[in-house]
Amino acid sequence: MRIQHIIVAAALGAFVALSQAKEMLTVDPAQIIAKYGKPDRTKSTEYDKPRPPLVTRMLEYKKENVRFTLLANAPIGSPPPYTSWKLMGFQDPRDNSVISAEEMERRMRGRKKQ
Repeated sequence: MRIQHIIVAAALGAFVALSQAKEMLTVDPAQIIAKYGKPDRTKSTEYDKPRPPLVTRMLEYKKENVRFTLLANAPIGSPPPYTSWKLMGFQDPRDNSVISAEEMERRMRGRKKQ
């Protein structure tokens, strides 16, 4: 019974994330890198085995404590590579808390390329 609850919760979470994905901004990770430089850390679930239903990619800038979190813009179960990504938001990698776009811009100001 417990495993069934976990499966239902995961399916519900996937449904909510996908319904919100329509409202998310489509972003090419290369645009972020062009604007702020190479991230200190990149993590992706594209090639995880087993691959999760919702594939994510994260670009982390350690000194600024900013993580860009992206969601693959592809149907559930689609194989990589993924050519389109949706921006889920920004996080502080120290505690995984969500930060606003304004806070991200403030923290990344020194890395911004002209």
